Amino acid sequence: MRFDVMPVATEKQIEEIEVAANNVWHNYYKDIFSKEQISYMLDKYQSKEAVKRQIENKYIYYMLLVDDQMAGYLCFKNRGDHIFISRLYIKAEFRRQGLARRSIALFDTMVKSEEFRNIRKLRLNVERKNKFAINVYEHLGFSKVNAVDTDIGNGFMCSDFVMEKKINRNQGDNNGKKA
Repeated sequence: MRFDVMPVATEKQIEEIEVAANNVWHNYYKDIFSKEQISYMLDKYQSKEAVKRQIENKYIYYMLLVDDQMAGYLCFKNRGDHIFISRLYIKAEFRRQGLARRSIALFDTMVKSEEFRNIRKLRLNVERKNKFAINVYEHLGFSKVNAVDTDIGNGFMCSDFVMEKKINRNQGDNNGKKA
């Protein structure tokens, strides 16, 4: 199995993200959110227009590829002292193959670049009812640091855990000195 990532830049790639989001959300979140909330959230956060707006606001999207097939996608933003992972979605047929681990490992390389030199942690939100994802993130070194309830509009709420993973900057860089 060959794992690659591809930056999302074209209209066609953005459309592929929208299709993948619909696939993942309707398949995975049906036991967590109502059909109405899923449709609302997809339109608000993962429609073609929403993805374009996010990219304009410096969110970075990557397609996750397995043997040149789209297996899912990752979206994040540099927030100065941390990277906020907004999305990490993997299609059902590609789950339990280590793609979340490989995706999070991308940040180990990124934080060594000048652009990400001030990053001290990775942060994400995960729905509190999403036990599977919580377990995956904890296995990858994330810890729960807060619980937040967010009114996302249209009468819908999200109840998330904020999870963080500290960046170890002493992994052989700068002869063991802090970066």
